[in-house]
Amino acid sequence: MKHNVIDAIMVRQITRRKEYRELRDIQTASDLQEFQERRLKELLLHAYANVPYYHRVFGEIGLIDGKAVDMSKFDRIPVLTKDILRRFTKELVSQDYQTRGWYCDTSGGSTGEPVRVMQDAAFRKWSESVNFYYYKHILGIEEPIVKRVFLWGSERDLLKGGAGIKARLKNRVTHTMFLNSFRMSESDLELYIRKINAYRPELIRGYANSLFELCDYAARKKRRLHTPRVVVSAAELLTENMRQVIESVFNSHVFDFYGSREVNGLAGECTKGRMHQFAFLNHIEVLDPRDQPVGANEEGRVVVTNLTNYAMPLIRYDMGDTVVSTDDACSCGSPLPTLRNVSGRVGDHFITKNGTIVEANYFGFLFDFRDSIRKFQLIQEDYERVRIKVALRSDLTAPDRDDIEHRIRLVMGECEILWDIVDDIPESPSGKHLFIRSLVWR
Repeated sequence: MKHNVIDAIMVRQITRRKEYRELRDIQTASDLQEFQERRLKELLLHAYANVPYYHRVFGEIGLIDGKAVDMSKFDRIPVLTKDILRRFTKELVSQDYQTRGWYCDTSGGSTGEPVRVMQDAAFRKWSESVNFYYYKHILGIEEPIVKRVFLWGSERDLLKGGAGIKARLKNRVTHTMFLNSFRMSESDLELYIRKINAYRPELIRGYANSLFELCDYAARKKRRLHTPRVVVSAAELLTENMRQVIESVFNSHVFDFYGSREVNGLAGECTKGRMHQFAFLNHIEVLDPRDQPVGANEEGRVVVTNLTNYAMPLIRYDMGDTVVSTDDACSCGSPLPTLRNVSGRVGDHFITKNGTIVEANYFGFLFDFRDSIRKFQLIQEDYERVRIKVALRSDLTAPDRDDIEHRIRLVMGECEILWDIVDDIPESPSGKHLFIRSLVWR
């Protein structure tokens, strides 16, 4: 009974928010278009009035006239690259940011080019509402209150040797079992299988590679895994082979989720297998190398305008990913537009000599909030040798270097760490961003 009351309160807190009610009331494609255009104009007016960088840029192209926005000139706004974001960070912050419950985050290391961004309380509320909307209206479950397992990474747990009391209490109240996937030995995988089977969750969410490794191990060792209602793969590229293995072992459909720390949710897969854009949170453009829109069923770069973060607006921000544009309506009935074939976030696991798997995302977190590093690549050359290539903006301090090395050895054990200072780190011949690369991974 106690949990039923807590569950009801958690759901009510979200469903009573004005943000969620606005999303819920969008029923048709025309509703969505009207909503997005209104939100986009409000954002542009705010940015022109409060953000020095955009005041200058919008003025140069004549986008704003009083309180009128000339949307025919929207595509003349220069694409915001990571390099521009770094160079003009202070000018991209809204002058009223202190009134907005702001906090800082980074883009993460999946692209090898971490950047720092400022976000606000409204962005967080909208993101939580969109997440609830996706699970409830597209996947058919109320995510905050179902029994769930997160196969996710926590560097803090590795550093401290486990989750703190506060985190464990929160997990208990929210029916959440957290299984740390940043480092998974064979004994960890056996333990995770036992825990999942005993807990019997309705939802399992995890990194694509971590879900695959768990299911691949279970298949090879002929271990049975509980079948949840929903499996959600996130944060990494979900290949067709990975999907087949995960679905076969869990005996459940895998739903792919596409998001980023800079702008949160971008798209999520529905029960018909289509990726739906969260167009009420982010305005997505798919552009060719000349920054022109691609045609239907053509591949292009993902350029995003987040509609909710006013502390540091990201307008026409280049994500560093590619997708295939579509204009098809989905038979699931959702008014949200679709896209397919998300790619660009690629990284290998590292593996220790005793067979322990170290999740690629762990290494991306090592470079958060290190302003001297412009771009990086980690290469596992042998079980006991790791090479770090870095392109720098300024000298790398000894404490930063020592901290990175300490955190690598925390998961890899004693190993040789070599540093290469380079001018740039190009893409691989295939065009993929292989910034976490292992030469010993199978």
